[in-house]
Amino acid sequence: MPTATSVQTTRLLQGALYAGLLVWLLDGTAAVIQSNFRPDRVFRYVASAGAGPSAFEGGNAFILLGLFFHFLVAYGWSLLFFWLYPRLALLQGNRWLTGLLYGLVVWACMRLLIVPLTLAPVGKLTWNGALTGMAIHMVCVGLPIALTAHYWYRRPQP
Repeated sequence: MPTATSVQTTRLLQGALYAGLLVWLLDGTAAVIQSNFRPDRVFRYVASAGAGPSAFEGGNAFILLGLFFHFLVAYGWSLLFFWLYPRLALLQGNRWLTGLLYGLVVWACMRLLIVPLTLAPVGKLTWNGALTGMAIHMVCVGLPIALTAHYWYRRPQP
């Protein structure tokens, strides 16, 4: 018989998975559109975080690796939010504002902390690039996660 803790953990992982898949799709699509519809280039760049410059010259396996890395990152940010949501009343307020702000936090952490710690090349930060990145993360990352969590934690438990 499952314990209450195992049911809560399963519920958290499952909800975050739905949000992570949605973010993976939306953010990935936004990145492809922003790159003039060059998905190979986008996901080779993501793969370069772990594989370094060889990702840009390697075969299709690096594109798949980039897709996988991108999913892990989307799922990780979703997991963090889903874990924090029931613990922080602040996140349970205005879901729209919370989502937009979480998108900004994700953008800042990725751009200023996480990507510089990887093997991926870090481009020069410009106002136009920063504002575009912030907007994409607010709409394609923060909002889907916050809206999914709001729905997920309010739906009846089985």
